[in-house]
Formats: sequence, C-alpha cells, structure tokens
Amino acid sequence: MLTGRRRQFLDKIRKLYRETGAPVHYITVAEGLQVSKWTAYDVLLELEKEGFLERQYIVNSNEKSPGRSMVMFVPVTAAPDAGGNGGSPPAFSLDWQQARTRLLDALSNLLPREAGRVAGELLQEMSKKNHPVITSAYTLTILLVYLKSLGKRALQVVRNALQKAPRPEAGLFLATGTGLGLAVNMLSQNPLAGQLAGYLNRLQEQIGKLSGGEHKLLADFLHEALERAI
Repeated sequence: MLTGRRRQFLDKIRKLYRETGAPVHYITVAEGLQVSKWTAYDVLLELEKEGFLERQYIVNSNEKSPGRSMVMFVPVTAAPDAGGNGGSPPAFSLDWQQARTRLLDALSNLLPREAGRVAGELLQEMSKKNHPVITSAYTLTILLVYLKSLGKRALQVVRNALQKAPRPEAGLFLATGTGLGLAVNMLSQNPLAGQLAGYLNRLQEQIGKLSGGEHKLLADFLHEALERAI
C-alpha cells in the first residue's frame, strides 16, 4: 500500500520527470523535499520494489569521475494505483522484481569455484520461465557466472563493451557478442560453455524482437549485475 510519505516522493519525482523528460537523480528529489540524500534513495528503492519506479544507470560525463554510472529513477507508466486503494503492480512487474532479486543475489559474493553449481541451478530455473525479458536476464546472469570463474578481467571486458554502446539495444548485442566469444574460448575448459554459447545465440535473436523499453530494462539490469559480479 502506498503511504502518504511515499506518495509525496512519488509525486515529486513524477513532477521532476514531466518538467525535464529525463531520468531523475535521487539527490534532486532529496533537495526538492529537503531530506537527506540517503532518505530519498531508500524511499525511491521502496517505490521501485512496489512497481512505481524503474532504476536506470546513466554514465556520468563529469570530468572528475568520467565513465562512472549514476543511479537515476523514472516513473513507470504502467504503475499501480497511486491513490492508496490497494492497487497491485502488473503480474510482470512482480515476476521481474522476484527474478531480478534472485539473479543479483546469485552474483553477490559468488566464488569462482561455485560457478558450475550456480549456473546449473539457474539453467534449471530458467526452463520454467516464460517471459522473454526474464529468460534473457537469466541467460545474461549465467554468462556472468561463467565469466566470474575466469577472473575479473573477463567481466571488465563485457562492462567496457556495454558502456561504449550508444543505446541499450546496441549495448546488449555488444555484451552478448563479447560473452559469446569468451564462451567459445572456454570450451576446452568447461563443456557446459557450449550450452551457454547456444543460449547466447538465442538471446541475440531474442534481443532483436524486444521493445525499446525492454532493451532499457535489460541493459540497466546488466549494468547492476556486472557491478555485483565485479
């Protein structure tokens, strides 16, 4: 249920988004409501969990920290009822949040020696998923799990490919293409890499069928997943 306090934050970020047409930084919300930046960040995360906001990662062009991603938020157009009447997020929003949390948790504190076991568990779970965005996120996570076993440098190669892309769709193609090349090189070390290569081929076909919003959702997820893995 949307509390009065959360509704205040939601109204503010919607207003800022309408005025600028651009993703909103949580510090901007904090300044507008005269609260601490950490309070604003925590409330916006809660709104994201409830399906009202979508988190995005924007590369910072500030000369003091070039190439560093900033956490931004945008209102979700198909958000649940903000009138406090107990509206619920769409089914996909709930499924996505559950899958996203599961996949990011799998990457956190992952040890290289656990890669085979974790990848096997994710492959089994993925076979029960139907939505193309969720299965795509699973495939991307399995890729990162394998690359984690190769060391940080392999993950950095994928992150660099993603950051250089001019738009989300191109970034996903570059990242999966780079991962596909690395997976092929892993065949002699791990026979499951061949299975991964097959999934990545199908993922590239699927990316071409997704909408622009879905590309953005997946690219943002991949940004955060790489931060967790590295």
